[in-house]
Amino acid sequence: MKKFLALLLILALALSCFAACGGGEEGTVEGEGEGEEVSSETFKVGAIYPLSGGNALLGNRCLQAVQIAVDYINEAGGIQGRTVELVTADAPDATAATTEASRLVDNEGVKVVFGSLASGNALAIAGVTDPAGVILVESGGIVDTLTDSGYQYVFRILDKGGLRGGTGAEYVATTVADTLGIAAADLKVAIVHEDSSYGLSVAVGAAEVLEEYGCQIVYESEYAATTTDMTAMVLGIKEAQPDVLLSVCYVNDAILLVDTLNAQQAMPKVFMGTGAGTTDPAFASTVGADVSDGMFCTDMPTNLPLSVFEPYGLDGVVESFRADWLGLSENADLANVPIAAEAAFAGAYTFMNDILSQAADLDDPDSIREAAISVKLDMTTLGFGWDIGEDGQNYAASANINQWQNLEVVTVAPELLKNGDAINVPLPYAHY
Repeated sequence: MKKFLALLLILALALSCFAACGGGEEGTVEGEGEGEEVSSETFKVGAIYPLSGGNALLGNRCLQAVQIAVDYINEAGGIQGRTVELVTADAPDATAATTEASRLVDNEGVKVVFGSLASGNALAIAGVTDPAGVILVESGGIVDTLTDSGYQYVFRILDKGGLRGGTGAEYVATTVADTLGIAAADLKVAIVHEDSSYGLSVAVGAAEVLEEYGCQIVYESEYAATTTDMTAMVLGIKEAQPDVLLSVCYVNDAILLVDTLNAQQAMPKVFMGTGAGTTDPAFASTVGADVSDGMFCTDMPTNLPLSVFEPYGLDGVVESFRADWLGLSENADLANVPIAAEAAFAGAYTFMNDILSQAADLDDPDSIREAAISVKLDMTTLGFGWDIGEDGQNYAASANINQWQNLEVVTVAPELLKNGDAINVPLPYAHY
């Protein structure tokens, strides 16, 4: 009997301690010695990228960048005191993107999804997340229709595809034409693009601007990004004899295009890439400096000097990200952070640090939307600001004219961000 009473006493004391320590409650606990309440609840976010398939190289780099952003936020105390939990998903194509988005929303209960590299995937994900009231922060897909479709909870940090294509085309019709000594009306341009909504969006934007300047579009073609043979298309380019080839590619197809152009002696005077594929370090390192030097790669700002970010107090974050990302063993051979990774980090870090921190209710998508639209930033870690319109498009986003020089991306326009002058116009090994 005495043993029984002793056990009851021990149990009573344990329950009393458990209640006093808040062990029977969910949501908040007392901060040690501070008297402040700190949330013990996590905030779930998802990341959907092609981690397998043809775009796995870029997709895995984006995921690594998002993970670094999540780590930074958690090290700083989380989002409104809530620890961020990252749930990942592999979407090598749009079908998988739909399935995985549904899993993250229905089974994992994520509040925000970061993605998605490919425009087709972005559209597929938005079709799942938006009706469910889950936020999609897009830092890769630039197809115009993503922010032209009336979605309420889709926010894109990047420029639109049409704008990017138009930026490259305007530079071709003005600066490149002048350097070549050819009037815009006499400049012959070929346009080739991979056949997804991404490639088409950029190509259409480029064609519209070229037509405005009166340039001659002498050849147009689309192809599947998974193709292993571009011979027929390249022979068509060779027959058309353009002064400039404007391309919209991913990494593997960009490399194949350049290799085939050289193999068929069809390289024109100017190669203007307008997408992530030609800006990725793997592109230049694979084709070699002797080939890539002088090739343009119009894209988002990339690897800008830290002095650009210093006035906004972001130089420390950018410097830390670059060091941490390049410190990953599998990326140690890269001189610069790939632009896709920079964009993924910028989208995730900016949204968690600057937008979600201002949301009145993290569990209410309308509160998050209000914060996304009302918050204005003069600068993000990507080199431009944050100014989201009612359609979810960041109207502070811009595209730069970049060029490969000695295996490094050099910004040659606009004047405000340039860190070098264009070289090799025309390309010294052009075949005609």
